[in-house]
Parts: sequence; C-alpha cells; structure tokens
Amino acid sequence: MDKKSDAKRNLILANAKNVFIRKGFAAVTMKDIIEECGISRGGIYLYFQSVEQIFMQVIEAHNQQKTKEATQYISKDKSLGQMIDEYLDKQKTRLMNLNNSFLIAMYEYRFAKRGDSNRVFFHAQFTYTKNIILSILESGFAKSGITNRDADALASSVVLLIEGISMLAIAVGVSEEFIDKQILSIKEMVLREGAKP
Repeated sequence: MDKKSDAKRNLILANAKNVFIRKGFAAVTMKDIIEECGISRGGIYLYFQSVEQIFMQVIEAHNQQKTKEATQYISKDKSLGQMIDEYLDKQKTRLMNLNNSFLIAMYEYRFAKRGDSNRVFFHAQFTYTKNIILSILESGFAKSGITNRDADALASSVVLLIEGISMLAIAVGVSEEFIDKQILSIKEMVLREGAKP
C-alpha cells in the first residue's frame, strides 16, 4: 500500500473506533462507519469488506497502541513500584471512563463470538495483555536483583483481577473508591511478591 492508501485506511480505523466506542459492537453497521468517515460506500469497500473485519483491525491498532504505552512504563530509571503504578493508573483511568472506552465493544464482541476460532483469538488477547504486564514485572524484578519468581503466574493474576473489575464495572458500575481499593490490592500483591526473600 502507498502512503495515501495507508492514511485513508488509518482514517477509517480511527473513525470506526469512535463509532465502536459510542455504539458498542453489535449495533454498528457499515453505514455508521461510512457516515463517520465521510467517504463513499465504494471508498470504504476498497479497504474493508465487513464491520467485523474493521473491528478486528481496530483491535490490532489498539494493541499496537497498548504496546507503545507499555514501553513508556518500562524504564531503567523507574522502580517496579513506579512502573506498576503507571500501568495501574492507566487502568483506573480506563475504568473511570467506560463511556469513552473501547472496552464495552470488546466485551460485546467477545460474548457475541463464541466459536473455536474466536476462542483462539480471545486467548491471544489475554496473552497479549499478560505479556505487557510480564514485561513490567520482569524489568522491575531484574532491577531489584530478584530471581526465582514466577512472574508469568503473577502477570496472569494481575490480568484476571483487572478483567474482573472491568466486567463488574460494565455490568453494574463501580465507584472510584472501589477501583482504588482493588488497584491497591493488586499493587500490594505485586510488591509483596517482589519483596520476598
């Protein structure tokens, strides 16, 4: 693809993400995305054939953004506590702003698509997020000279806890105080593991 095509494709994805944030996944039509982008029907079909194909590409772009952010958390000048604080602060911001988050559309898609191929996709999403946290933990443990820790299991626990809070926030809503308490518990769990002799 040339630069003009890349720019048009990226414009479609950015605008589509806004539609998914506003409407979720299930209610979005190609017409919604076309109107948001201000392009012709034929123009969008040059790049994408379906709402689901666009959604999958939005997820990929979203993951690339999360990876870029993760590299900002990991720094040789930061302790494990500082890195995990930054990561958890980002999660809190996301949980406090669900109306401006891609999270609801992601869960809606997850529950709408339950076949084996989608199970593989959802597992890959879990692993992707776990690996971001694992990078933070391994970096923090290495800086502290900590060895023999099961950082992989700890990263899985962190993801599961954050996913649980996310589901609760979507299903019934949660207060900032509740989120703060849960995030503090996660941080204490991570630092406790990092402090073990």
